[in-house]
Amino acid sequence: MARVLFHIDLNAFFASAEELRNPELKEFPIAVGSLSSRGVLTTANYKAREFGVHSAMPVRQALSLCPELKIIPGDYEYYRSLSRQFFDYLRQYSGMLEILSVDECFLDVTEPIKKYARPLDLAVDIQQGVYEKLGLKCSIGVAPTRFLAKMASDMMKPMGITVLRKSEIERKLLPLPVKDMMGIGKKTLPKLQELGIETIGDLANPDNRNKVAPILGKNYWPMMMQIQGKSSDQLSFSSTRKSISHAETFGSDLYSLEEVLNQTRMIAMKLAGRMQKISKMGKQLSVTLRDRDFNNQVRSISLSDYTSRYETLYEAAAILVTENFEPIGYRLIGITVGSLKDEDQINLQPTLFEPASATETIIRQLNNSVKNEGLDAFFMPASELLKKQNKSKADLKNENENSKAKFEASDKDNVETITEKKDYSEDHLK
Repeated sequence: MARVLFHIDLNAFFASAEELRNPELKEFPIAVGSLSSRGVLTTANYKAREFGVHSAMPVRQALSLCPELKIIPGDYEYYRSLSRQFFDYLRQYSGMLEILSVDECFLDVTEPIKKYARPLDLAVDIQQGVYEKLGLKCSIGVAPTRFLAKMASDMMKPMGITVLRKSEIERKLLPLPVKDMMGIGKKTLPKLQELGIETIGDLANPDNRNKVAPILGKNYWPMMMQIQGKSSDQLSFSSTRKSISHAETFGSDLYSLEEVLNQTRMIAMKLAGRMQKISKMGKQLSVTLRDRDFNNQVRSISLSDYTSRYETLYEAAAILVTENFEPIGYRLIGITVGSLKDEDQINLQPTLFEPASATETIIRQLNNSVKNEGLDAFFMPASELLKKQNKSKADLKNENENSKAKFEASDKDNVETITEKKDYSEDHLK
């Protein structure tokens, strides 16, 4: 049976949050962003969008299009608080929730939707519930794969519910402009348009393969699978609902892979330090890349074991970054570790190839347990024990060598004395 996935996207979230706090703003075109004339906007409400104002637009250009535009500095702690309430509300429908960014997520409703006589009633319940409980509007895409659900949620905003079945791909998806295709960036779009690729249907047309494939490179076949409805339907989420994250926003955008990896390394180091300080380890890692246009790309990976090691966190994050990097300018990088557990709740099994720091964690756990039981014992790594044994052997060897040297020196003195006595006796006999 095909899975049923919802992609749920809050509409103009930051602007809606400000309207929620100050209802009078609903009557005006507003935007959230920098108050500096050289700054950019993070989002705009739908009244502002009627004037052509949109996210990532320079403030000066936005004001020229809409002189009465009210610009509000962002209150991101407030937005995060609303975001947590949004996700908590959705979890009462399904625990299989994958957070993509502060205002969007996937929800696997394959099982709960069976309780509804009319399947779309679940989407309506969620949409109305989010609005009634939180005062926020959202659009929902319903489909059997992640890609189709994401594309569906963008088809009708605000407060839209769109179903995109595999049988409807030709009618609903293929006619869309190629610029609406998820994964087609600003640098790739002009190259495709120069070749006459105007729609997603043109992109997927086998006759255009020889033109399109060199431009898309390794992404060509994955995109073709997505368009055909043959891509992933699996979500990545933390069943414990516990996570820890660290993100950095940069003063200037990062365009090279080397810069992004260097910053990722520093973030992983800080995150590992925080995890070790509170004795937490995790098994699920996500990386968030936010580009200069405020588009968030979130990718996740499951780790082979629970860890708080900097090296392991960075290695996993670097894989995700390298696989998804584009030279489009990143303004924020974040790493989140989920499925957290207390360090003393995890029974790590040491192996022949166990990293040193992981072994230290195991030893520390054992000694803590012994101490809590009041036992007179102490564990140490085999390497330390061998060092102590080797040191003892070396000390014993040195003692033996010293004793031998002393004996030989004493023996030599005795021989010399006997020789002297012998010489004396011979002289005396003469």
